[in-house]
Amino acid sequence: MRLVRAELGQLLRDARLRWIGAVLVVLLGVALAGAWRQAVRDAGDVRAIAQAERGRWLGQDAKNPHSADHYGLWVFKPSAPLAILDPGIEPYTGRMVRIEAHLFNDAVFRAVQDANPLARAGLGSVADIVQLIVPLAAILLGFSAFAADRERGTLRLALGNGAAPGRLFMARLGALLAALALLVGLPLLVLGGLAAVSLDAPGWEVWPRLVPWVAAQLTYAALFLVLAMTLSLTARTARSALAASLLAWVLVCVAAPRLATVAVDATTPALSYGETRARIEETFRGHRTAEANDDRAKAVLARYGVTDPDALPVDLRGLMMSENEQHNFAVLDAAFGAFFDSLLRQERAYAWTGLLSPRIALQALSAALAGTDFAQHVRFVWAAEHYRRGISRRMNQAIIDNPQGGERRYTADHDLWETVPPFDHGPMPLADAAWAVPLAILATWLAVLGGAAVLAVRRLTP
Repeated sequence: MRLVRAELGQLLRDARLRWIGAVLVVLLGVALAGAWRQAVRDAGDVRAIAQAERGRWLGQDAKNPHSADHYGLWVFKPSAPLAILDPGIEPYTGRMVRIEAHLFNDAVFRAVQDANPLARAGLGSVADIVQLIVPLAAILLGFSAFAADRERGTLRLALGNGAAPGRLFMARLGALLAALALLVGLPLLVLGGLAAVSLDAPGWEVWPRLVPWVAAQLTYAALFLVLAMTLSLTARTARSALAASLLAWVLVCVAAPRLATVAVDATTPALSYGETRARIEETFRGHRTAEANDDRAKAVLARYGVTDPDALPVDLRGLMMSENEQHNFAVLDAAFGAFFDSLLRQERAYAWTGLLSPRIALQALSAALAGTDFAQHVRFVWAAEHYRRGISRRMNQAIIDNPQGGERRYTADHDLWETVPPFDHGPMPLADAAWAVPLAILATWLAVLGGAAVLAVRRLTP
């Protein structure tokens, strides 16, 4: 511990640390401030529009319940607790869904459409900076840990005076890890927590996600620190250690994710959204022909033992609409279930390519911990669809229970509209998120690089 304190004291006097720390804090602060401002603005808009939509639904005129079902309303996906740190796929998937009869609508309002140039360049969020810039900071701190001493001759003196290579390596690694925790971990923990809580996210929901999220970012930074120090152990000069470290950064942080995307697209293709929609529409058309509709009406009359729709104890039109919806629900479940499953399989396959790059593993782990991965979006889409189906069932049941015929025309009013509860959707529990595989891959990277460092320490020569 005394050796660690000595190394840390020497490190704190290094001007490099102050400059690197200043740049990191500025970058992280600017990204977080921008994300927080946008989140505050979006949260205010969502609250206002959601209240307006609820008022519009409750304030509609008396009408036939099926017309009210078509009247519809908008529902909104609440932002994940840590989306200000890692927006994940949220900017690309939409946050609003139009709820109306017969239609499984897409989510709209994709934030990426209004993104600034920095975001389009891949540096628009705190997570982007951690994934790309923090590894560079770790490399700049660690590349000279031993190579510079070798060039100056001080490494020979230290080893000649009986300094154990392993203890020396661990002391310097401990000092550098403490510096990274101070420069990266502490600002993320404090600023991220304050920003999330300021958005009215409950603390019990924020902190259990934030603490492991920050730990994951620090583990990722530690990987590059160990890598740089290992190369510093084996390189003849600090310049060659820096060049090798930067080459490794380019390969695993820039090239590997792009190659992994191409590989996953080739080996695990997702179903086509356009073809999925076309199959659904084709199935719907075959079910709603005039001939098929007449056959279903005759079957309903036969079921009740009557020949005249007015003799039914229920409304024929409402009953047929309800049965037609049940058919459509089954079609949508099968078609969109297969479509979303194919995308989730593709996402899982991409997470496994984290074996090629720790950045890929961190992306998957970070989004899962933050609650901004694709599984969260799928959960919202189905929640909105089940809400839509609940409204349709209520409206159709009201029609069924109030038979119409001749001059009788059933209309509903505010009492029926009020039976529809507000849309309420929460994030997937952390225990159910897909964080296990990327966490294991990140741990594997740490173990492999740690093993390489042990071998390099054993072969350490002045």
